[in-house]
Amino acid sequence: MTDAFDSDNQYSGFLPPRFRDRLDADDVTVKTWTVGDALPDHSVPDLPAPLSVFFDLVAPSAERAGASGFAMLWLDRHPHEEPGWRLSVGHAGDVDTLETAVAKPLARLVGAMSMAEFETENWHMTRPLWRKRSEPVRLVFWGSFAKHARAVLAHGDGASFYQPLGAGLRADHVAASLPLLEDMLGDPFLIGGMGFEDALRLGISLGRAHLIESWIEAGGPEKEPYFRPMRIWHQAWLANALIDPAVASLAMSGKPPMPALDFAANSTPDTRRRSLDEVSGWLTSVFFTDEQPALRNAFVAGVQNAVWLDSDLQQYLQPQQRTEIVQGLMPYCRWFLAMALYNHLGNLAAGTARADQIEFYSTLVDALPELSPLGELATQRDIELHIIRIDAARAASAFDTLVLPFCDILMPRCQFDAARS
Repeated sequence: MTDAFDSDNQYSGFLPPRFRDRLDADDVTVKTWTVGDALPDHSVPDLPAPLSVFFDLVAPSAERAGASGFAMLWLDRHPHEEPGWRLSVGHAGDVDTLETAVAKPLARLVGAMSMAEFETENWHMTRPLWRKRSEPVRLVFWGSFAKHARAVLAHGDGASFYQPLGAGLRADHVAASLPLLEDMLGDPFLIGGMGFEDALRLGISLGRAHLIESWIEAGGPEKEPYFRPMRIWHQAWLANALIDPAVASLAMSGKPPMPALDFAANSTPDTRRRSLDEVSGWLTSVFFTDEQPALRNAFVAGVQNAVWLDSDLQQYLQPQQRTEIVQGLMPYCRWFLAMALYNHLGNLAAGTARADQIEFYSTLVDALPELSPLGELATQRDIELHIIRIDAARAASAFDTLVLPFCDILMPRCQFDAARS
């Protein structure tokens, strides 16, 4: 993709912007309170009137204070704690200026409902908590966050590139605004085109979504509330990740439009899986074609083997399954490494290897010295024989930090003709 901050292509004036006021997420403070009494069960209750009033008042109040941030009301779905309301306020700044920015509506809420501090952390520390136990119910933005949200949600072509709008959700629905948190505070994704690691990450994300649906189906109605946060937050990440491929596809003639994920309140694991399959097929037909074999291989490997390749999934496995994970990673580590080495050594022989590739290869050999005998004239058989000598534990530890980045700088990137402005 063309650099989003230096875009001169003909579509840039008509496409949504990237978040220009991006902060280091460590500088975004999120304070959370428990609100009201514990709830009797995990059904979704009516919104208490004082909380509704708070959400009517908080954004205008924070805007007047010149702040940038958001407020999110969520239901706690932790399986070992009583369900209840939680209110989180995110702020671009420290906790003192956060409380000043929302002081009046917060004081009114404190007077109407019991409140207790639950946690105060930065975005990076809070997001993992939400992904495990938070079912968002209301979300509002203010300041630069609200400006960016309006630019995406009110865009005339929003339904073409933004999953929630394409699925028919209203702009004020919490699921419509949730992916924007990742857009504004998550790690930037798909800058400079789509590379090997990007393709793998998209594939893993779709594979992971299928696994989550399988867990929900297997757990039944009794377990569904506990899996719901994982499903909602993962769907939000995927919706954000698909913005840029969808924007790029707008400049590609004769390509099908992006299918919509299933955000319906009455959706089931089966209907959500079907929508995931449609998105996967769209990505394969538009981006991961036979013309991009390395990207296609990475994407397909991610979809089919997320349980081995996704570190987020691995945290849910038992300690005795770690050895199984390491063994499962081995075929992909060897496969990806063989592709990258074959390309790199061929480039060395042709005199076309770049300095950054040569430097990275030296780092790789330092960590995996079994590769050191390989030279410019090595055959594919030579490469495979040396790779197979690397023990599984060291190969697995090098997979994310060395093997994937090495592939990424060697495999051709898919350049996008249309980019977010």
